[in-house]
Amino acid sequence: MASKEDEYPLGTPQEHVLMCDKHKLMPIDVTCEDCEEFICSKCAKEDHKDHDWITISTAATLRTRGLLKAMTKIEEEDIQQIDRKIQKVSQQMEENKKRCEMEIERIQRHYDAILGKLQKMKQRHEKTLRDSLESKNDDVSKVRLRLEERKKKVLQRVKALKENSGAMTDIILLKTHRELKKLLSTEVNSFEMSDFLLRYESGDINEAVLESMMGHTFDAEQITVTETDSFQWIEELIFVLEAMNEDACLLTNPEMSNLQQINKSGKKEKQYCVAVGGVCVTDSNKMYVTDIKHNSISLLSPSGSVFTLFSTDPLVPGGICQTADGGLLVTLGDNESDLYQPNSDSRLLLRHVTFAGDVIREYEYHEDGQTRLFTLPFKVTHNGNSDICVINMTSDSTSELLILSFSGSLKSVYPEQNQRDISFLSDLVCDTYSNIIVSEALKSTVHLLSPDGEFMRYLLTENQLNQPTAMCLKKSTLWIGDWHGCVKVFQYKNE
Repeated sequence: MASKEDEYPLGTPQEHVLMCDKHKLMPIDVTCEDCEEFICSKCAKEDHKDHDWITISTAATLRTRGLLKAMTKIEEEDIQQIDRKIQKVSQQMEENKKRCEMEIERIQRHYDAILGKLQKMKQRHEKTLRDSLESKNDDVSKVRLRLEERKKKVLQRVKALKENSGAMTDIILLKTHRELKKLLSTEVNSFEMSDFLLRYESGDINEAVLESMMGHTFDAEQITVTETDSFQWIEELIFVLEAMNEDACLLTNPEMSNLQQINKSGKKEKQYCVAVGGVCVTDSNKMYVTDIKHNSISLLSPSGSVFTLFSTDPLVPGGICQTADGGLLVTLGDNESDLYQPNSDSRLLLRHVTFAGDVIREYEYHEDGQTRLFTLPFKVTHNGNSDICVINMTSDSTSELLILSFSGSLKSVYPEQNQRDISFLSDLVCDTYSNIIVSEALKSTVHLLSPDGEFMRYLLTENQLNQPTAMCLKKSTLWIGDWHGCVKVFQYKNE
C-alpha cells in the first residue's frame, strides 16, 4: 500500500500548513514554476526573485479553471499517445520474438545440415565395414565348404575301413589308411587370412572444431563505430578508396587520371599515373588496379611505377578484390551496350582470374544460363564465408547488392522488393564475422547486414557522415570517403 507521503507529498487536507525549513516561522504558500518547488514568500524574494512564482492558492485557482479542459486533453490526446507507444512497444516485442525464432530456426537448419553430413559419413563407414564383412565371409564360406567336403570324405574312409577292413587286400587297406591320414593332415589354406581385420578408429572430438562448425551468436548492438580521424582531400566525389594500412590510403576521383596515396593527416605521399576503376591491396601488400583507360589489370610498385599484367580488352574493368584462393575477382562490362539496357550481345560479368590473368571462372548468367545476373556490375568483395558480394548498378541513382555463392548461384538480393526505398548503394566491405557493411550515398547511411544479406541495423547515419561513396575496412579501421571529398576514419569493433 502506498504511504501517505507518496499520495500527498504536501500532506493530507487535514494536516496543518507546512512550514519552511529555512525560515522556520514562515508558511509554505508560494510555488516556483521554474524550479517546481514549494517555498515561503521570503524564499521567493531572496532565492527565487528572478523566477516565475505565484502563491499556491492562486496557482490552484488557475489550475482549477482549466482543469476540466486539461483532463479532457489528457484523456483524448495524451492517453492515446501513450496507448500508441504501448502498442508500438508490444509490436516491437513481437518483432523481437519473431527475429529470435528466425535465428533459432537458422541454428536448427545448420545443426540439421551438420547432422545430415555426419549421418552420411556414418553410413559410409558402416557400408565399408559391411562390404568388408561380406567379402571376408564369402572367403570363410568357401573354407567351410572345403572343410565339410573333407569331413564327408574322412567319414567315408572311416566307414569303409570299419566295414570292409577284413575283406580288403593288404594293398587296398594300406592305400585307404594313407588316404585317410592325408585327409586328416591336409590344412585349409588362407583360413587365417579370412579373419575380419577391418577396424574403425574414431576421430578426435575437438570442441573448438565443433564450435567453429556450429558458428556463433553475436549481438549486432555490440558492434561499435567510433570516429578517430578525418581530413579534406578535394572538394569532389571520392570514387575509389583503398587503405594500404591503418595510416594511409589510395584515393581517386572519376575525373582524375591518377591515383594518390594520402596519409591520415591529408598529406599526399605518392602519385601513380593510372586512371583506375578499382584498387585491391592484397594480404601480402601487393597493389592491383583496374586500368580503365587501357582495359587492363596493373600492378603498382612501392616506388610509384605502374606495370601492366594482362589485358581485359575489349571489356572495361571496374571493381577488383582478392579471393581466398589467391586470385582476383574483377567486374567487367562492354562499351557497346546501352547503359543499364543490356541486349543479347552485351557482356556484363564478373571474372575470377589468377594473378597472371588466366580465367578460372566467369559469372554472367543465372543457373538457367539465359537470365542475366547484372545490369552493370560495379564493386565487388569476397566474403569470409566464400560468398561473392557485388553492387549492381540499375540506373544512375539506384543499385542493389547481389550475394552469390562461389559456384555462381544467386543467394539473395538487398534490398528486397518491399524495401526499394533504399536507393543508391555505393560501396561495400565485410568484417571478420562475414557481416556485410554497405554505404548508401544519397541517404547518408551505412547499413550493417548479416552474411545472408539481411538488414540488422544502421552503423552510421547522416549525423555522422555526409553521402558516403567509397569504403575500406583494414583490420579494425574503417575508412569512408564521401561525395564532397572528405575522408573519415573510424575504429570498428565487433567484439
